[in-house]
Amino acid sequence: MKQNNRSLKVNLYTIIAVYFLILVGGIVRSMGAGMGCPDWPKCFGSYVPPASASELPANYEDIFVSSRVEKNERLAATLLWFGWEDLAQRVTNDPSIGVATYFDTQKAWVEYINRLVGVIIGFLVIMNMIFTLKYISTIKWVAILGVLSFVLVVFQGWIGSLVVSTNLLPGFISFHMILALLLVALLLTQRYLMSSRDEHRVTGGGWLLVLLVLFTIQIIFGVQVREEIDVIKHGTDIDRSGWLDQLGLLFYVHRSYSLLLTAIVGYVVYLNWKHGTVSAFLKSLVVIICIEIGLGVIMAYFSFPAFAQPLHLLLGTMAFGVIFYLFLYANSYAQKS
Repeated sequence: MKQNNRSLKVNLYTIIAVYFLILVGGIVRSMGAGMGCPDWPKCFGSYVPPASASELPANYEDIFVSSRVEKNERLAATLLWFGWEDLAQRVTNDPSIGVATYFDTQKAWVEYINRLVGVIIGFLVIMNMIFTLKYISTIKWVAILGVLSFVLVVFQGWIGSLVVSTNLLPGFISFHMILALLLVALLLTQRYLMSSRDEHRVTGGGWLLVLLVLFTIQIIFGVQVREEIDVIKHGTDIDRSGWLDQLGLLFYVHRSYSLLLTAIVGYVVYLNWKHGTVSAFLKSLVVIICIEIGLGVIMAYFSFPAFAQPLHLLLGTMAFGVIFYLFLYANSYAQKS
């Protein structure tokens, strides 16, 4: 029992850290600090960001652009080997890859902190794997998921390096986000398997599965809308008040799609209220969805304030985690009923 409690605590700390990294990543993007460090894992060639541009070579912009191009050529060759010709062409021909990154102390440190949090998560995932390997003879999937989480974090770190080397190429950012959701799902499944199956009573497993799939699509839509905003922000002189007018159809799909998701959440709440199984997790989902909608309204009608963007992303991924956890317990409850 004591070992189980320790495993649950380490697992919980890891989940919290992953969500904190998602928040920090959102702050990095809202500040436009994604390329605060043009290289990876170092930052302007050092393990700690330099204090000023005077510490860098006179032609440091050209040096890091050249290094990025060389890395992308190797990446393109790998992509071609797998048969992904279109993506390889994007990696080598995207004009933004040749854009120089100029040193900015604030942006460098924001991105550096983002990477430090990633390192902390790496250590927590290793601890999570070590603690859960002891389940190999009792609940083997707990141990397997611990190993898979570690492998995924290593892969996620590599993808993070590609996000930097490709100068925030949109497709890689979306894939980076999907991997973060997958990591959350693996860790939550571990937690579910290590916990008492009677901890939460939830009904409506089929609707929760539908909601989970649709909500994942909505998060992907949101990430792509965010990428459109980045293009407008960095590729034009239009200020925040004009961003909304420049967004395409995807933004309006993303906005209207939320009504469908809200309706399904309402129906799931109704089903559980009818069966007397409204848990704290379900109540928290309702609160998260309400705040999420409020932040969406603030962004649409108040010129996308910087504080709302990372919070909107964080709450969206938190909602995904709660829906996924409720789905796991709903299946367990259905089997016992």
